[in-house]
Amino acid sequence: MWLSNWLKKRHTVPSPSTPRLRILALSIAIDDCVSLRWLAQQHKWELRLTQSPREAFNLASQSHFEIILCDRNQPGYPWREVMERLAACSPRSCILLVSPVSDDDLWRSVLEHGGYDVLRRPLRENSTLHAILAVWRFISREMDISTGVEADRQVRK
Repeated sequence: MWLSNWLKKRHTVPSPSTPRLRILALSIAIDDCVSLRWLAQQHKWELRLTQSPREAFNLASQSHFEIILCDRNQPGYPWREVMERLAACSPRSCILLVSPVSDDDLWRSVLEHGGYDVLRRPLRENSTLHAILAVWRFISREMDISTGVEADRQVRK
């Protein structure tokens, strides 16, 4: 019996693990943190909450996060500077600004300062999930292209 178990373990092919989405959230309101934590648990995302831009800059430069959520209201820091610095610390991350208002001018400004999109506060489950999954699909396509998977798929057709 132990030999058959050993043989099974020895000859089983490990399933490819799906990458885990890592999210860094900076100075997000308490109500929104509850929503984010719930979504993270449901979808098995890794969520890291920070309260200060300095802590977020350190984390973003030391470890890769696919998505960084940045609240527009940063005490003592203009949000544009925070976004630019986060983009410099973690150039491959998609930064989403969390704001009580959302319009075309703000969205353009977010793009100009290194961001990706605007999420409207208070965070609603459906809209937050939709935005995060859209970013994740974008990142996944970029990873496929950069690793040659997309080109390989087209060659096989």
